[in-house]
Amino acid sequence: MAGIIDELRELEDSIIRCMKCGTCQAVCPLYRKDLVEPSVARGKIALIESVYEGRLEKAGDILKHLEYCVLCGRCRQNCPSDVKTDEIFLKARAVLKKIRKMPGWQKGLLGFVMDHPEQVTKLLPFIHVCLRIGSSRVGDDVLRPFISLTSERNVVSVKKEPFVRKYKGLNYAENERMRVLYYPGCSVNYVYTNWGKAVVETLKYFGVSVYVPEVVRCCGIPAATMGDLELYRKMVSLNFDYFSAIGTDYVITSCPTCEYGLKEMGERETKRESPFRIVDILVFLDEVLKIDFVMPFDKKISLHLPCHYDCTHSDLPERFLQRHLGSNYIPLENTD
Repeated sequence: MAGIIDELRELEDSIIRCMKCGTCQAVCPLYRKDLVEPSVARGKIALIESVYEGRLEKAGDILKHLEYCVLCGRCRQNCPSDVKTDEIFLKARAVLKKIRKMPGWQKGLLGFVMDHPEQVTKLLPFIHVCLRIGSSRVGDDVLRPFISLTSERNVVSVKKEPFVRKYKGLNYAENERMRVLYYPGCSVNYVYTNWGKAVVETLKYFGVSVYVPEVVRCCGIPAATMGDLELYRKMVSLNFDYFSAIGTDYVITSCPTCEYGLKEMGERETKRESPFRIVDILVFLDEVLKIDFVMPFDKKISLHLPCHYDCTHSDLPERFLQRHLGSNYIPLENTD
């Protein structure tokens, strides 16, 4: 237990920056929902302090509050003292998981998915069928699971074949002006395959040849959020080694969480500065290719900004769509 306390105390230099001002209350979606102090960043920081200062004996009791955090990053983005809340909470989770360990089956499954992406790909048809059993199709390929009759969550169908099966290797563009590597991540590779197709075909249209990995390794974020930072660092390092071996100047992403996990957090946790630029597809189109076009589109479109997109790129996606769609783009309100 003394070792756990010492490890938590190592976070003190970051924690003492928190003035307990409460700015995080105004932006935390969980606090808005629950209205209790442990839901907000200030409350979680106070709990961690209470452990290493000896005011709270059962350190493991605060883990549930740290795991409740969705790590959206809004508290850090809006903190006047620049408290790195996401770093604090992830490291505290990893420390406290030594007390409240991950169940064996969960740790084994996590390790299998991370270490054996080829085997996961082979299991896709089976997973696809399992998700279809006992489920009904709702709307645009969205399945409502009946595992829990009280569930309000819809689960998008896993595809029978991964995205990389069709697009792996180098996808040549006519009148090639440059080449990039596209990292689809797990979501695009297994679920949102149409996103991957759109990214590759769009880049080819603008004269960019796209290399797609034959095997996609997870960015590692799921391991980090579950308290296994060592496994996370391993996945980031493996991906960095692969990107370096390909020899690309740009690694394109279409998942904001993958970009965050590989770029900002990945470089920080592995202490490796990547020789390539990891960049979101919209940022690449806007800042690197500097494309300028008007879409002949007569339908109204809105965009939901994922948490990590909102925190890393601010209003770029909305500005991009407004410029190219004009009045056909309708901003969403209260997206968080």
